[in-house]
Amino acid sequence: MADEDADDGTGRPDRERRYTAPALEKGLDILELLSASREALTLQQIGDGVGRTKGEIFRMVSVLQDRLYIERTESEDRFRVTDRLFRLGLNRPVNRSLVETALPFMNAFSDATGYACHLAVPSETQMVVIARVESTSHIGFTVRIGYRQPLTLTGSGRCLLAFMSARRRHRTLLDIHREEPAFDLDALEPELAAIRAAGHVARPSGSTEAVVDLSVPVSEAHEGGAIAALTCPYLRIRLNPWEPDALIAELTQAAGRIGQGLALQQD
Repeated sequence: MADEDADDGTGRPDRERRYTAPALEKGLDILELLSASREALTLQQIGDGVGRTKGEIFRMVSVLQDRLYIERTESEDRFRVTDRLFRLGLNRPVNRSLVETALPFMNAFSDATGYACHLAVPSETQMVVIARVESTSHIGFTVRIGYRQPLTLTGSGRCLLAFMSARRRHRTLLDIHREEPAFDLDALEPELAAIRAAGHVARPSGSTEAVVDLSVPVSEAHEGGAIAALTCPYLRIRLNPWEPDALIAELTQAAGRIGQGLALQQD
């Protein structure tokens, strides 16, 4: 798959830059490094990761910690990102409107079925959960708000890839290819086509054994495709048995109502 733009080594297209702000760039480099790391990092590791000495980044790390963008781990002298940036992102009008519109229908789904559900949106090559509703039964499986995984790993992510606009999907697949050159995108295309034909995703979770991801798209006319995925992590509960097809039907109804609610706001 050919790249549309040259890459500058950071995952961003290499375009002419008009201005620079070294201090700001240093802080952003630190945040990007920590957000991409699966583990908390020491000050030395942060410095090595951004190509600077401990002395050069010490004050910046302290300020980021004071402003609650990063935090120090309790057991070790290491740092990790908090969810502050994510919370700021949720305050964007488009996200706030989506969550406010979706929650009543998500609650109705949970009340009717006893199952939990969550709402995920694309974030570059990942999906991130922006809303959730707990199970109303004594047994259930939920994911936290802010949970983030590669689009290719989860049912929500596959649903988003399958139903987003063709143009956005093409650009996202290019980004996935840049990040994971060994990932077989050619093998993914037929699966995405099959998901579109079925209208939903029903596949074993890519991160949790015994859980089946049931996911349907939330579409928005202006976007020309899915802007979110409504997902139910399915475990068969003997006390209140629901078959996957019945849950998918309930999810599809809820997703349709969310889309209609968004459309009414734009009229």
